[in-house]
Amino acid sequence: MPDRLVIAFLLLALLAHPAPAAPKAPAVTHEVLDNGLTVVIAPNHATDVVTLNAWVKVGSRDETEEINGAAHFVEHLLFKGTRRRKTGEISRDVESIGGQLNASTSLDYTQYYIVASSRFFDRILDIQADALMNSTFDPAEVDRERTVVLQELALVEDTPGRAGLVQLYAAAYRAHPYSRAVGGQPEIIRRLTRDQLYAFYRTYYGPANVTLVIAGDVDAAEVMAKVRRVLGPWRHPVQTRRAGTAAPPLDAIRRVVTARDVRVALILMGWIGADARHPDHYALDVLMYVLGQGRGARLTRTLRDRQQLVQSVSAGFQTAVDPGLFVIQAVADPQQQARAELAILSELAALREGDVTQDELIRAKTLLEMDTLVFQHTSRGRAASLGYAATIATLEYEDTYLDRIRALTREDVQRVAIRYLDPQRYAVVVVQPRPR
Repeated sequence: MPDRLVIAFLLLALLAHPAPAAPKAPAVTHEVLDNGLTVVIAPNHATDVVTLNAWVKVGSRDETEEINGAAHFVEHLLFKGTRRRKTGEISRDVESIGGQLNASTSLDYTQYYIVASSRFFDRILDIQADALMNSTFDPAEVDRERTVVLQELALVEDTPGRAGLVQLYAAAYRAHPYSRAVGGQPEIIRRLTRDQLYAFYRTYYGPANVTLVIAGDVDAAEVMAKVRRVLGPWRHPVQTRRAGTAAPPLDAIRRVVTARDVRVALILMGWIGADARHPDHYALDVLMYVLGQGRGARLTRTLRDRQQLVQSVSAGFQTAVDPGLFVIQAVADPQQQARAELAILSELAALREGDVTQDELIRAKTLLEMDTLVFQHTSRGRAASLGYAATIATLEYEDTYLDRIRALTREDVQRVAIRYLDPQRYAVVVVQPRPR
């Protein structure tokens, strides 16, 4: 993500010397095919690049305890071979045209994207469609990818911040599906069979569960016709997403303390917020910027610069299908860990009492808007933004997001701080050095 101070200076320059209005981008085209596949097309002819991004409504929340990690494991296998393409052929095809191919898994979704020159659109559409419909999960490839997945889990465990975040979700959600690690547990990954993974793929990978986003140098009508021809015949029933169960509210402070080979203390604090369809999540996004995004954020100014209690501090909020987690994390000297946590709670108490200045609100909203616009500037970012919105909420969410942010007031920020960030009810994970 670009340096927010640089963005702020750029914004001031633009306000002082406004540029001529840029031509409006072509409208987004949206259609649901007869088989249930959602297709979203966002033309942009600024460059000759196109992103093809498939979003599947399946993530770790859709697993059971017995197959935790299956969604991520399947992500590793989708591009590894089909009935028409041998192992390794898909990656070689994409590389041969100078394209990029990647994927990721989260709580609520698994997404795959290919970025390439728009003149190769027909080829990447054929590749993506073939993988979605015809992946074979070769047993030898399953074993190879099992090793890769286990290595990734080991990397998470060896990274205190990432391991602490996994622990924080487990502590905050407990019985809710968001308590499960997205990557799964090593002992489960070791015993998952090819047949179990293939069954998971066949259960959830069907047109009614997929949103295909195409962003970049394309003609909407022409591309829509091609998608209908290639993916319109796809007929495969899927298990639709089960309704989420509300996470029980935190009724006390849930504390987890772990000792690791570190020299500093890591503090991770979490509160369950609002879901993507609840209007409060817009104010929580702004609150995240007020507290802990950018050099001028309140926690940075008070805890790091003024009180010198922490080396770094930040805030984050994950918008999700079910109520997401609002997280504050800080790095501190072990001797200052307790004081740092109390100082964070003191700042939250001040916010709950209405101590949000107009300058703080303007700064937070400006940085949030600039980050959003910068992210959407590329075909990859635009596709991700549209796909995320269509998968966790609605397509209209992406279209109206900034207008909703601009309309927020200081009272809105205070209200969500009162409703969600209770200083007496939160989960906290403290990672501290081992005793010597």
